[in-house]
Amino acid sequence: METIIEKYNNLQKEILSDFSLKWDGENCETTFRNDVKDFYGFEKKFGWNILLNAFYVIDDTELAKKSFKEFDLQGPSRHRDIGERYLRLYGLLNATYQQKLAVENLLEIHKVEKKKEHIKKLTDSELIIIRNKIGAHSANFLSTRDDSEHKFDVYEISRPELERGKIRLLRNQNDFENYDLEKAINEFNELVEEILSIVIAKVISKIFNNQGKYFKEYQIINKIRNGAILIGDKLIEFTTK
Repeated sequence: METIIEKYNNLQKEILSDFSLKWDGENCETTFRNDVKDFYGFEKKFGWNILLNAFYVIDDTELAKKSFKEFDLQGPSRHRDIGERYLRLYGLLNATYQQKLAVENLLEIHKVEKKKEHIKKLTDSELIIIRNKIGAHSANFLSTRDDSEHKFDVYEISRPELERGKIRLLRNQNDFENYDLEKAINEFNELVEEILSIVIAKVISKIFNNQGKYFKEYQIINKIRNGAILIGDKLIEFTTK
C-alpha cells in the first residue's frame, strides 16, 4: 500500500513525466534541462537534477521505513541477531536523514516560503535527534546542555533494551534517555507529509493555476491524509462532531 509520502511523490513524478512526454526534442531550440528550468521556474538548470534525485531518494527511503513497520528491528529472517538490529537501526535512521535532505532540496529549488521554519521543524524532530545522537555522532554529539562537562556528549545504545526492540541511550555513561522509535517515525512522517503538500501546492498553483487533473489528484491525497478512504473511484470522507 502506498504511503501518503509516496502518493505526494508520485504526483510530483507524474507532473514531470507528462511534461517529458510532451516535450518535442526535435523541434525545440533549447535543451530539455533548460525547458524544465523554465517550466518550474528554477534558478538554474541543475534544478532538474536535484528534483529527480529527490524523487528517487524519497522513494528509496520510504521502502526502508515500510520494512521497519513490517519487520521492526529484527528483520524478516526473525533471527535473534543483535548485529542485525544494529544494522537495521542505523540504516533506518540514516535513510530518514537522507529523506530529510531530499525534502529540504525540494524546499530550496521551489523557493517555498518559510523554508527555514520547515527545515528547523525537521531538524528538531525526535527522529532526527535520535539519528544524530546514535546514527552519526554517538562518539561526539555536539551538546548545548547545561550539565555537559565537555563540548560534546557521548552516547551508547543499551544492548539489552535493543534486544527487546527498545531504544534506550546512555549519555556520558551517566544518564539514560528512552525513545519510542515508532512514535518518532510517525511524527517525522507527518512533518514530511505537511511539507510535501506545501511544495506541491506551490507547484500546482504556479504552473496550473489550481486547475486540472493534478489539482484534483492533490486534493484527493490531502483528503486521504486527513482520514478519507479511496475505494475504486469513490472517495469516502468521515466527519467528526
